[in-house]
Amino acid sequence: MAIRLGIGVITYNRKDILRQCIENIQRFTSYPFEFVVADDGSRDGTQAWLDQIHIPYISGENRGIAWNRNRAIWWLKEEKQCDVILLFEDDCYPYVYGWEDEWIKAVEAYGHMNHMPEITLEIDNDVSSGLGTAASPFIAPMHQAFCVGYHARALDYVGYLDVRFFKYGEEHVEHTHRFLRAGYGGLPQYLTPERGQVFFLRGGLATLPSETHGTPEFVLRNIRLHKDIQHEPLYRAPWRTDAQMFLFRGEMETARGRPPLVTGQEDRGFDSFISLGGSEETSFFIRETFGKPGPGFFDGFLTPFHTLIQLFETNFRDLFSTNCLYGYHEALRCRDTLIVYHNCLKLADGEGASVESFLAQRDRLVKEYGDLLQDIDALCKGDRKVLFVRDWRDSLHYEGSHRPLHSLVPDFKRLADAIAKRYPSLDFKILFTNYGEAAVSDPRLIFGNVDSPDVSDPLGRLEGWKDMITKLGIYARNDDEWEV
Repeated sequence: MAIRLGIGVITYNRKDILRQCIENIQRFTSYPFEFVVADDGSRDGTQAWLDQIHIPYISGENRGIAWNRNRAIWWLKEEKQCDVILLFEDDCYPYVYGWEDEWIKAVEAYGHMNHMPEITLEIDNDVSSGLGTAASPFIAPMHQAFCVGYHARALDYVGYLDVRFFKYGEEHVEHTHRFLRAGYGGLPQYLTPERGQVFFLRGGLATLPSETHGTPEFVLRNIRLHKDIQHEPLYRAPWRTDAQMFLFRGEMETARGRPPLVTGQEDRGFDSFISLGGSEETSFFIRETFGKPGPGFFDGFLTPFHTLIQLFETNFRDLFSTNCLYGYHEALRCRDTLIVYHNCLKLADGEGASVESFLAQRDRLVKEYGDLLQDIDALCKGDRKVLFVRDWRDSLHYEGSHRPLHSLVPDFKRLADAIAKRYPSLDFKILFTNYGEAAVSDPRLIFGNVDSPDVSDPLGRLEGWKDMITKLGIYARNDDEWEV
């Protein structure tokens, strides 16, 4: 049976940092998940903003980190019945697509898991062993709470954070020690739990500098409290008194009354549109549909799908390879890469493509297409949202519109991974057109087919393409004609 994944974020008066955390979780998480924000009584407009964008949240008066973590854990475990719960502090966020895969494996294996930031490895490395993976987690005596994973079965024995910890400091440490005592998330020292060794994961997450709301006085008070209670029974409820229980229940009931997370069709507005070729007409369709053609990098040649992936993975190293060139209809083709060169060559009337003409123009081609690649790189920086478009047709003379059922299904995800590696912070999607029934489940990918006949005139193909775009809900941002 598939696990139920829950992801939560705890926050207090850090709306701008929280925004980046939420956006990255939504962008880079591939597994379906329940989501909630636990807000500890922020006064900076956090709750109004969460209401505006329809993000589920739980809030109440400011009661400190232990109480606030318990809000998120309870919601995801008891209200949403999640098996694996991943809880972020608002200054931590994912930046690698599919980051949660290692976390799910680790939490299922060990019951409890923590994140080891790269900065910690650089300046405070007490790791005794391990690789920082689910199969071989780091083992270290330190404690970090940027991102913490809990399994529901472990929480059944250990319970929640102790709400006697006031405001900030030591609450996560004491909670982790109880997991160790119960046999989860590390190597316990039963008589001296403070000396236990904790499991950590590395990679896929980044942290931001942020201002703490704690004080040294809070920390010292909580250290003394931890020493006094470290041998008490394991399980703790998220409250200590009946009055606290009724207060906690009231927060949950209020949260239940809020609208659920909006799960309708995503916003498919884009700032830039970039052709990845396949069809010679892709840039033409983009220009006529959106008025924003993007750099015509792939207009001068045809690139097979597997070669397109390799170009991104190798920084376009072999784009104008001089190895094994041969005549291909009225163009040239490289036997190594299978790239077909035709429109990129400048030929006199009646002159056919030749190896000699290619070699004579190679310096110009390298410079010209290098500049176009820089144009693409420039569009893929900053906070722009980019749609790449790839048509299935790799052949220079294929007239049909749709991929035959017998042809090989491309590795769609590998192309998305290659683009994400080149542009790690880019918000992008890839539209694959005319791949028939071929498709994979991945939020970075969109699939569409035109309804125009396989063989039709250019105007008919354009109208079919525009109709497909309309049905998919894709539009150009800041363009009144396409505003939705």
